[in-house]
Amino acid sequence: MKSIDLHIHTTASDGTFSPRELVDYAIKKHLSAIAITDHDTMSGIKEALEYIETEQLPLQLIPGIEISTAAPGEYFGFHILGYFFEKDSEKRDVILHDLEIDLSRSSGCPEDAIKIVAKYGGVSSLAHPLEYCLSPQELNKQVQELASFGLNGIEAIYTTHSTEMTTQFKKIAEQSGLIITGGSDFHGKHKPGVDLGTGFGDLQIPYYIVDSLDKLAKPIG
Repeated sequence: MKSIDLHIHTTASDGTFSPRELVDYAIKKHLSAIAITDHDTMSGIKEALEYIETEQLPLQLIPGIEISTAAPGEYFGFHILGYFFEKDSEKRDVILHDLEIDLSRSSGCPEDAIKIVAKYGGVSSLAHPLEYCLSPQELNKQVQELASFGLNGIEAIYTTHSTEMTTQFKKIAEQSGLIITGGSDFHGKHKPGVDLGTGFGDLQIPYYIVDSLDKLAKPIG
């Protein structure tokens, strides 16, 4: 099975691997595709893309971001993952530059984050649903609201999720008509024991998720 990892951090935010080092490590780990999803920035994407393209490396890189949001009146905020499949290099550069500007001017709420990802043809997913400490009923309610804003998926496959939790989150996604995504949340030395692609050692994220994301992605004007 072709393996992937769609939740990874580099030195552009709080990871300890540079974008280039991360690419080398992903190839060493025999991953077919990765997404760099640094916190609230896409500044590490260009270095990784240029390295892969210049050296013609056997790795698919999906530009991504993990957006921190705060819901009005809520103690916690949701993290929204954004994935972008734009093939045109000029339009891709627009995404890498302008998306962060739009985020900095937004209210910081989940609805704005989801709509900004959609504006640039991206696909959005709720990151690490277990970490919000919600009951299944509460999470389902929140996911339905986020889906009404345009949320596309839930990160059902994640390092700290048991098999039962993964099944539960897949069911919640299905109830709201969402796809599932998956990632290790790799940070290098800042998250000891969490390895790229495999989490605590037994994480498996199938490639078909990339196809599901790609089908939802749209070209920007």
